[in-house]
Amino acid sequence: MTANAERIKGMLLVMTASMSWGTTGILQALAPEGTHPLTVGAVRVVLASFVLMLYVKWKGGSVIAILRKPPLFFLAITAIGVMGYQFTFFPALLLTGVSVGSMIAIGAAPVIAGIMGAVFEREPLSGRWFLSTAIAIIGCALLLGFGSSKDMAVNAKGASLAFLAAFCYATLGLGMKRLGTCLDTVETATAATTASLVFGLPALILFNPMWIFTPRGLAVASALGVLTEALPMCFFAVGLKKIFLRDAYTLSLFEPLTACGLSALILGERLAPLPLFGAVLILCGIFLLSTDPRNRKQEGQAEPAS
Repeated sequence: MTANAERIKGMLLVMTASMSWGTTGILQALAPEGTHPLTVGAVRVVLASFVLMLYVKWKGGSVIAILRKPPLFFLAITAIGVMGYQFTFFPALLLTGVSVGSMIAIGAAPVIAGIMGAVFEREPLSGRWFLSTAIAIIGCALLLGFGSSKDMAVNAKGASLAFLAAFCYATLGLGMKRLGTCLDTVETATAATTASLVFGLPALILFNPMWIFTPRGLAVASALGVLTEALPMCFFAVGLKKIFLRDAYTLSLFEPLTACGLSALILGERLAPLPLFGAVLILCGIFLLSTDPRNRKQEGQAEPAS
């Protein structure tokens, strides 16, 4: 397979992961009444880790051996990225609203990831990347910021948590990209989620997980663990090996696009002209990124920093 075909495959896998992550909001809305938002984030990671550990065991592998392979530092920053995002994103939405919180957390992540990629992975920041990312972020702001008729107000604490969520989200990608240099796809996803159990299990127990033990709660929790965490983490791990970190996070803006599309289809929420224009801008940004001819050569030459 040619380098360009590998790059396209990586982009499609990252977009597939983003589409899977985009279903989280719908699933959270379907959870039993009174479900604590932190348990939604925690149950995703806990169930995903158990599913991936069972798969590794079924294949004859050892989770302990997997956790011993990568340097502890890379394992730690990945776990902090995974759970840090869960513990900051959902509270940010409560404090400053879904629209503002999502705009900050999801919109800032590509910029932070681009800086991290340039500093730690020596990835070049091309003019096409700046243009495509700017267009996609503006589209994200229009899509999320005007998707509700309610007045938006920025809560300082909520906004700070949303920026921290963006930083954790980007850190997750950097950690997984480094883990991918010494682990295969499933091992990378397993290491990321299993290491996060240190934070996930206490949070799940502390904030009353009893909603999981109802038929509806079990269905939602299972979907959260498998469809929005275990599978997309594997897709994301493969995609990160084939494309730049900076590009992965611009492509991840497909997540809010998916979330809004599902809200319209399932919850009956209709998008006004401005959010629809925002969706078009996101697609334009992704198209510009995918057709950048410089990436075809540069990705074959770029090597991770030691």
